[in-house]
Amino acid sequence: MLHLTLLLFAQTPVAPPNDEMYLTPPKAIAEGALAPYYKNVAPGPISPDGTRFLYLVRDGMPPLAALAKPHYNLGGLQIDFEANRNRSLTTRSAAGLQVFEIATKKQVSVAFPKGTRVSDAKWSPDGKWIAFLVHSESWSKLYVADPMTGKSREATGRPLQPALYDNFEWTQDDRLVAVFVSDHRPVPPPMPGVATTPHLQISDQKGAKLQTFPSVLKTPHDEDLLEYYTTGELGVADPSKGSLEEVGKPAMYRTINASPHAKFFIVSVMQKPFSYLVPTGDFGERQTLIDTSGKELVELDKRVLRTGAANESPPRPNARRQIGWRPGTDDLVYVQSIAAAAADSGDEDAPDVPAGPRHDRISVWKAPFTDKDATALFDATGAITNFSLAADGKGIFLTEGAAGGGRRGAGGGGGRGGGPQRGAGAPTEAPRRLSFVSGPGATQVTFATIQPNAPEQPNLVRGVDGFVLTSTDGKTAYLSGEHLYPDPYKDAPKPFIDSVSLVDGKKTRVFESAADRFEVPTMLDANGGQLLVTRQSPSQVPQTYLFSTSSKAETKLTENQDYLPDVSQARREYFTVTRADGFKFKVKVTLPPYANHAPAFFWIYPAEFADQAAYDRSKRTFNKNLFTAPATSNKDILIRLGYVVAEPDVPIVGPAGRMNDEYVPNLRNSLSAAIDELEARGWIDRKRLACGGHSYGAFSTANALAHTPFFKCGIAGDGNYLRPLTPFGFQNEGRQLWEARGTYLDMSPLLYAEDFTGALLMYHGQEDQNVGTDPINSDRLFAALEELGKPAELVTYPYEDHGQIAKETVLDQWARFTAWLDKWLKPAEVK
Repeated sequence: MLHLTLLLFAQTPVAPPNDEMYLTPPKAIAEGALAPYYKNVAPGPISPDGTRFLYLVRDGMPPLAALAKPHYNLGGLQIDFEANRNRSLTTRSAAGLQVFEIATKKQVSVAFPKGTRVSDAKWSPDGKWIAFLVHSESWSKLYVADPMTGKSREATGRPLQPALYDNFEWTQDDRLVAVFVSDHRPVPPPMPGVATTPHLQISDQKGAKLQTFPSVLKTPHDEDLLEYYTTGELGVADPSKGSLEEVGKPAMYRTINASPHAKFFIVSVMQKPFSYLVPTGDFGERQTLIDTSGKELVELDKRVLRTGAANESPPRPNARRQIGWRPGTDDLVYVQSIAAAAADSGDEDAPDVPAGPRHDRISVWKAPFTDKDATALFDATGAITNFSLAADGKGIFLTEGAAGGGRRGAGGGGGRGGGPQRGAGAPTEAPRRLSFVSGPGATQVTFATIQPNAPEQPNLVRGVDGFVLTSTDGKTAYLSGEHLYPDPYKDAPKPFIDSVSLVDGKKTRVFESAADRFEVPTMLDANGGQLLVTRQSPSQVPQTYLFSTSSKAETKLTENQDYLPDVSQARREYFTVTRADGFKFKVKVTLPPYANHAPAFFWIYPAEFADQAAYDRSKRTFNKNLFTAPATSNKDILIRLGYVVAEPDVPIVGPAGRMNDEYVPNLRNSLSAAIDELEARGWIDRKRLACGGHSYGAFSTANALAHTPFFKCGIAGDGNYLRPLTPFGFQNEGRQLWEARGTYLDMSPLLYAEDFTGALLMYHGQEDQNVGTDPINSDRLFAALEELGKPAELVTYPYEDHGQIAKETVLDQWARFTAWLDKWLKPAEVK
């Protein structure tokens, strides 16, 4: 049986007939794709006392056999049905788990059964135990390990049911909450020998904003399977006894949030009816508060099935939101919008609140969680966009915006387990302020104002428990973020940590990255005395250091390696070019040794902008101080064969809502300007150029071959080539086909197949789950090119999704990529 579907243009075969198999690329490329950067150590979860961290031991790309394991795709939810788990736990798990002692650099290997794999390690609240998932071919189970010895054991003998809810959490008394396979589960629904019904869909004539989802349920049997494999038993496991306490009846749990002592649970449960129009993520759900018997105490929220119809989920202005547990207690804390004239009950069936000015209130809610059990903690003057509590449960940290503003849950990046996050703290339309209130009637201390486009967008640092980290005396909190500069190509972003006084709001810089490297700090203790700092630069592979904020002394902890220095340290240039309409954009080029009129490969992915200023803002977080780890699919590996690798931005510019009206000329003129500049610098031979891209880049590659004369060949992966196949919008195009018919047609390279000026190699995952890139796109474009006598090749990969990950697949891709480029560009021998 063939394991690869390969269609070749009959008149121009590019390989011998026996190439319908998994191929191996040239040695230079295979070494690049297999470079073991995955062996390098990066700190994972940090212990509550800040003395150790965990990291998963990776072993490279998964084998094809892992992806080939039989699975169901039920409305976009992929399930390894033999093991009752989400397929990602089968294909993405790790080979081992290590405990790293920071002071001594001693490492302890965590033991687990031979022939199994691991994932999702977490510290217990007291740091005495590690819990993690162990996966065999037929089950997933919770294990606990002693971090001092690495010895482990099952937390309970019951297998997990991590298909829909694939997480778990510790309680304050070292128990574990998860979803388990029910002891009383029946056998799986049998596949009917003969279909019991035709596939039927009926329009409700209400109109809906749909998308072209790749996978939806299609039969009653699909519905039965989905319910069967997502229904599990909520349970509390006691690892010290190996026991399991069941909570309520089995249900289709989406999320679970247990109180610190596991007396109550906030649960979200997927609801029927299911749908043949949308994937499982759009199915209805109810969020409720239950006790240990499973009794429902109160409904917190409800979302109906979302098919895109108007008013499916009308706003609930009186609803409690941002609900969470008060530290160390079984009390809830929440935000609610309050009318000036009357308080709201939170009951969705209650009469509407009279119109008028409103403000937000933070309240604490005690059992048994009736309306009279809520007590106000703080009344804001306007809208609270986010709040969090200090670990002692007394101090309140809140982010306020303009009244009636958004409800975005920003405001909390970093923490002991993570430093500043890329893109965190993005500005909203109006300024927001970060404040601290110690209790009812206390003075509100504002310590940061977040302005749109400000150079720093700070976030409160959180501890490993998820609450805001404060000093042991309770007088200091911390902010983390990145300082951004007007010209990031001159001055790179600089991560920082500030201490902030909760008495007067005064800030003091604790740490800031150096200008010539990228240093990400993570706090190890509540008083800010020690940090883990992960440092990298263009010439230095990321390494982790223990850093003292008082003495500035540091100790190197990791010995990570640069496994492909000829590529990581290759010459890279970033420069600005101007296209015919005057628009300026950036181009990145990676050069092989002695690049002189060399063949070039352009890797593209266009993006839409309203104007030059919007494009310039998008480049603000560019970081010139990052190390380039050219592993697996990084196209820079091609410099080993003498190719110049060019990555030009391709801005698609136009009025909001109509940007794509100029897609084709913007694509053509951007590529033309980039090629002209690279030729002027003497790096490329414009007669030996190739273009490539993945997903939207693949779509744009096909358009480049159809609408420009620049490229001898192209490589396009997992693309869409006929925009009417996505009639309800695509990428950032919000108009439907019937509102912008001409734009949809102009942007469809299949309709211009006769104009292709270069040979096209396409690849596609046979199980592509991305919206809008069904494999039929590649099938139809190949058929058109074959009919028109155009040189083309199509390879489709079994078991693969919208990005290929199996080792055999990736190596085969590189083999076909390089053979295709060599055939059409014939590079000169590298000296």
